[in-house]
Amino acid sequence: MRYLIRVLSYLPIITFFVSFNQLLGQQINIPRISLMPNFPQPYEMRDWKKVAHGYDSLVFNQNIVGDYLPTVFFRNNSVNYPELPSFGLHTAIGTNSPTSGEAINIIPAIIGATLVDIDKSNQFGNNWASMAREFFNKRPQENIYLNHPQTNSGSDWWYETMPNVFFMQLKNLYPEIKVFDDQLMVIANQWMLALRGMGASDTPWASPYMNYRAWSMSTMTPLDEGVKQPESSGAIAWILYNAYIVTGQKEYLKGAEWAMEFLNKWNDNPSYELQLPYGVYTAARMNAEIATKYNIEKMVNWCFNRGNLRGWGAIVGKWGGLDCSGLIGEANDSGNDYAFMMNGFQQAGALVPMLRYDERFSKSIAKWVLNMANASRLFYSAYLPNNMQDNSDWSETYDPNSYIAYEALREVKNNKRPYATGDAMFGGWAQT
Repeated sequence: MRYLIRVLSYLPIITFFVSFNQLLGQQINIPRISLMPNFPQPYEMRDWKKVAHGYDSLVFNQNIVGDYLPTVFFRNNSVNYPELPSFGLHTAIGTNSPTSGEAINIIPAIIGATLVDIDKSNQFGNNWASMAREFFNKRPQENIYLNHPQTNSGSDWWYETMPNVFFMQLKNLYPEIKVFDDQLMVIANQWMLALRGMGASDTPWASPYMNYRAWSMSTMTPLDEGVKQPESSGAIAWILYNAYIVTGQKEYLKGAEWAMEFLNKWNDNPSYELQLPYGVYTAARMNAEIATKYNIEKMVNWCFNRGNLRGWGAIVGKWGGLDCSGLIGEANDSGNDYAFMMNGFQQAGALVPMLRYDERFSKSIAKWVLNMANASRLFYSAYLPNNMQDNSDWSETYDPNSYIAYEALREVKNNKRPYATGDAMFGGWAQT
C-alpha cells in the first residue's frame, strides 16, 4: 500500500468575525456562493486551532518512529547559506527523499504554527523560521524565493510567486531575523526588473503584459506556451505593494500599480491556482489606502466561478450525501470535481482579511467560509470510512487524531463518493 497523505500545512484555522453593523450595510451578492447552503449538512466543525497545534507537534517531531517517519529532515549541504543548517518537510507521506521538501509546504507550516501562538524561532532546539532563508536562491540569475533551494524560475509561475508571498508573511511575523530585510529589497528589485521586461514603463506610463505561463528571472524572458497564468499579476502586485508598505519606497508602489492594472483590465476569469485571491486582497487594500478604483466585484466572482483555464473554482453540492460546497479546486459541475485542501485554506487566508478594506462582501464570504470550513474535515482520515480513502491503515496507526490531511478529495473514485486521495497516488511519485 502507498502512504501518500499530503503533508500540506497551510494554516487549518478559520477565524472570522463580522459585525452586526457590517451585515446591515450594503452587501454585494456572489452568485456562486448563493448556491451554497446557509447551513451545511451534516454539520461538524473541527477545532481548527487544535488541529493546527496537533499538526505542528506531529510533522516537526524529529524523534517519531514509524513507516515514512519522521516527516522533518535536515540538510547538511545548504546551498545559499552554507554556514547554516537547513531543513525540509516531506511533501507527502512516502516521499522520503532529502530533495522533496518544498517551500510552498514548509514556509506556510511555520506561518500557520506562529499564527496559533507557537514560537517557531525557538522550538525543539531549532530556529525553524530562520532556516527558511535557504529557499532564497541567492545568485544573480534568480535572487527570489523559489520552491527549492537551488532551482530555476521560468517553468510554472505559481511555484515562483507564492514562495515570495509566503516569505513576506514570515518576515512580518519574525522581524528580528535581519537577513530577511536584505532579502526583501533584492526580491522587490528583481520583480521590478521583471515587470519592466514585460513592458512596464514610467514615461509614457504603460502596464506590463503578463499573460504567460511563467517568467525566467535569469533571462528576463517569458514562457509563452502551455496553460497561461495571468492571475500571477495579482500575486506580484501583492509582493510589491507589501514591499512598498515595509520600505516606503515608491518605486515598489509603482510596480504594484503596474501589475494590478493588468489584472484589472483583464476580461476573462484568470483563475489558475492560488495567486488570484492575493491579488483581490491587494486590489481592495489599494482601493482603501491609495484611492485606486479596481473592480473588486469582478475579481471576487472570479475566485468562485469556474474559470476556463483549467476549470478552477468553488465546489457546489453534495457528494454522497455530504455537503462539499465551498471547497476549492476543479469545479466541473459534471460529476468529476477534484477539490484541494490547500486552496480552500489559502483562499480564506486572503479573502477574509480583504474584508477589512471592503465590507461589501462580508455576508457572502462568511457564508462561504462556513461551508468550506465544515467540508474541509473530509480531507482528514477520521471523517470518512476506510473504503473512501487511500491510506486509512497508516492514518489509524500513526495519526489517530487526524492531524495530517489528504491533499485532495475526488467527487468519485473507485465508485465511492467522495474519496480522499492526492496527486501522488495517481502519479506514483512516492514510495510504496
